[in-house]
Amino acid sequence: MAEPKKSYYAIIPANVRYDENLIQGAKLLYGEITALCNEKGYCWATDSYFSSLYKVSKKTIQHWLKSLNDNGYISKDIKYKEGTNQIEHRYIRICPYPMDKKVHTPREEKVRDNNTSLNTTFNNTNNIKTVSGKPDTIPYKEIIDYLNSKANKSFKNVESNKKLIRARFNDGYTLENFKRVIDVKTLEWLNDGKMADYLRPTTLFGNKFDQYLNQKPKRAKTAGVVPSWMKKPSQTKPLPSLAKVNEDMQATIAKKMAELNNLGKANARKAE
Repeated sequence: MAEPKKSYYAIIPANVRYDENLIQGAKLLYGEITALCNEKGYCWATDSYFSSLYKVSKKTIQHWLKSLNDNGYISKDIKYKEGTNQIEHRYIRICPYPMDKKVHTPREEKVRDNNTSLNTTFNNTNNIKTVSGKPDTIPYKEIIDYLNSKANKSFKNVESNKKLIRARFNDGYTLENFKRVIDVKTLEWLNDGKMADYLRPTTLFGNKFDQYLNQKPKRAKTAGVVPSWMKKPSQTKPLPSLAKVNEDMQATIAKKMAELNNLGKANARKAE
């Protein structure tokens, strides 16, 4: 028998509803996760549960979860069965997420009402931090400034960049991890005309962050036009040796002297 649907209220705050980076289905899933968090302080449901609830495939659910995680709205803790790669438990939690001041909503009053409801729900849940409680200590500005100094960029400390950083901190990464990723990729891409444009928060702090973090530093190949004589040395005619030059010059001189000598003899015969 399928588990009955929960009757807890679901909350989808304005910054989630109007986030253009989120898959639409992920916004609905966010509301379901908040409802389940109201019961235990975390969401215990499996992909199969959500798949059955919304009548979509498990792969679709995984895409929705990834969209929420990549944009910093949820965090996931996974416990594996001892000695295996099989998941025993998964805990999904709502990340404390301040309202984005640049979100364009239909009515500002509704946004304020929604935030009040969200804070009330968080305050009533023992295992979830309140939005207005503990201050956000993530060093957003230091990370953005470090990227700008290394990559010669001028990115701003805006919410679109901060939420990427927040998502990685929620995954357990540190300030030093961010600096290493920036160092590794600027070393590789900064002098590469094609790749330098990818030295940006959306690329560096996205879902390939762990891959970049564990990459061995490497420099980009020097860009530029390679002369043809360097590309095909085997087809370039070798320069003649000095001895050969001297030999050719002597032969030319001797030939000219002989011509002059013959011309002199011919003129002498005409004079006789």
